[in-house]
Amino acid sequence: SGSMSGRNYELATLAGEDFTRAREGDAFGLTLFGVQQIRWMPLTKDLNAIRNALPFANPEQQPSHMGGTMIGAALEFCRENMIAEAAQGDRLIILVSDGMSADLDGDASERIGGALKDDGITVFHIHIDESDVPAEVADLVEVTGGQAFAATDTNALRAVFDHIDKMKPAQIEQVGT
Repeated sequence: SGSMSGRNYELATLAGEDFTRAREGDAFGLTLFGVQQIRWMPLTKDLNAIRNALPFANPEQQPSHMGGTMIGAALEFCRENMIAEAAQGDRLIILVSDGMSADLDGDASERIGGALKDDGITVFHIHIDESDVPAEVADLVEVTGGQAFAATDTNALRAVFDHIDKMKPAQIEQVGT
């Protein structure tokens, strides 16, 4: 979303670069979202490709329909892609966001979190903002067995790495070029 511009985008980019360097050998994909979603990078073990894609993901260069924040729709979009690309193995989504999401009102957090959990997907949320993690997002990730934390919490980041280290590797199926 537009609120991820400037310093928030810089912090998210640095975190993404550091994270992918620390996880060489693992497979990741990259999805951008606002009101709509863009599957920016399919599941790949070429983490240099993800690092090289980050400069082009700048919110200031995205179309206007990427403004806003629809976390629920983005997670459902990622769930569908993960099911198509990795038939076996454990699945993890690392959600990087700085705000609340109107599409998580009511029972949406529990419903979406339950669907992710049913498909074996754990969600961790890295909150890029000085405010508290929105309750709706914290509730959703808790349903999946994940955690929500501030980007500055290095102990929580270690918890994400520990979780990844215990995961069964996915069997990647190429679904396109």
